[in-house]
Amino acid sequence: MIDFSFEPRADDVSWSSDWRPENPDRPEHPELTGADFCLSCFRADVQLVVHGVDLSLRTPGLPVVDFALMLEYARRELEARSGIAVETSVTSHVFSLSRGPEVVTLTTNYASAVAESTWDELRHLTDRAKSEAFRLITTAHPELRDHAWLRETVGTEAPPTA
Repeated sequence: MIDFSFEPRADDVSWSSDWRPENPDRPEHPELTGADFCLSCFRADVQLVVHGVDLSLRTPGLPVVDFALMLEYARRELEARSGIAVETSVTSHVFSLSRGPEVVTLTTNYASAVAESTWDELRHLTDRAKSEAFRLITTAHPELRDHAWLRETVGTEAPPTA
């Protein structure tokens, strides 16, 4: 079983309903960009426990979209390769994944623990991270439901139940 959630950081003003989802430093293009979502906005701590192995990440804040896209990239690459290491864009935390016929092994550079999951669990985790990132962002800022980049990148569908 995989226990996963994002815990939005209270110190990140982008979660506040008072915050305006636009970049005043770019008056010619104030709409949030992919870089804004991946590098600066909507930071959270990550709770990730894989079959009892705690790989949770409590940091100065990791953008939820960055984490979700990192997981998706790792999963896609792992389908064609025997192993991959991916790094979070802001905090430089590394997740290393290696694959076997039925099991995926996950290690990190911040925890000495080794976790194993099935391919189906990894796919579900990836879908759930994307869905949860979208849900949290659009709950905080409903006006972002129609943001083209956000919709196309993390999507709107709920993850399959496992």
